[in-house]
Amino acid sequence: MIKERVITVIKESNLKNPELEERTGINRYTWQNIRNKPERALKTEEIEAVISIFPEFAYWITTGKTIPEAGQISPEMEKARKENSLKTG
Repeated sequence: MIKERVITVIKESNLKNPELEERTGINRYTWQNIRNKPERALKTEEIEAVISIFPEFAYWITTGKTIPEAGQISPEMEKARKENSLKTG
């Protein structure tokens, strides 16, 4: 589900609601409702806002699939990449 993937991206980014508001122009209370109210549906503008901040996750957010060779990854892949670079860095 797209909403679950959007929430995953937000959680993995460690962005708080005020930061999301600043970066997207969407009210912090809207982000709070998205995170905390399962029945709250996402609007297109909210999906587009998250994708504008995290374009590397656009394909994954919308389809649940990745295309690493095109730079379209998931938060899990990004986390693994960062952990790997710390080990080899």
